Amino acid sequence: MKKTVLICFGKLKTPGMDDAVGEFTKRLGAYTKFSCIEMKSTQSPEKDEAMILELLESQSFKNNHARTPQIWALDETGKAMKTTEWASEFKDIQDRGPGELVLILGGSYGLSDAILKKAHKRISFGPQTLSHELARLVLVEQLYRALSFASGHPYHHEG
Repeated sequence: MKKTVLICFGKLKTPGMDDAVGEFTKRLGAYTKFSCIEMKSTQSPEKDEAMILELLESQSFKNNHARTPQIWALDETGKAMKTTEWASEFKDIQDRGPGELVLILGGSYGLSDAILKKAHKRISFGPQTLSHELARLVLVEQLYRALSFASGHPYHHEG
């Protein structure tokens, strides 16, 4: 995948979390140009929505990304997928789409309906509730796992 952008809310504050996320972010560099845009949450999905839409529509974002990147929203109503499904979806984005993925991870109050409707896909890590920090770590690890699997790297073992 050419580029992957994570839009999320809040900084990593839990001791060790920044190192763990940083490790997988570094590993992702072998498979995609990964960037993370940390936004300050307003604690209102509607106000956060305005900031996300403003970012996606900004000229600087448009100048640095494909015209129509694939947008995925992480949401409790989304579909939980196996790693092999993630890998297959990424291959489709690369082969048939713009080769760019924007992932949106909401803050404590989730994402607004407008953001969820703008997303091409809604994904979930299952029915449990995760802190935004833990969800971010799981997300970057899953990205690394799926992209390395798609490239034939033996990191992922299934069965």
